[in-house]
Amino acid sequence: MSNQMQELSAAIAKADIAMKAAAWQIEQMRSDIDQLRKCLFELAYTCEEHGINLVNLTKSSQDTIVAMRLGGFK
Repeated sequence: MSNQMQELSAAIAKADIAMKAAAWQIEQMRSDIDQLRKCLFELAYTCEEHGINLVNLTKSSQDTIVAMRLGGFK
């Protein structure tokens, strides 16, 4: 019985470490996404201000910029 408890405790400790690592990775990805979103906004604004036509972008990129401006891309 004691051996089973030790094994369970070890498994719980490993799971806790894995969950903390996953949570850290998720936070890092959120931070990266926020930085990329800000960069995309700035690039789109700069392109428009300097007369660079956004139709030169792929349809997917155009759709993403439109969605961001409409507040639907989060």
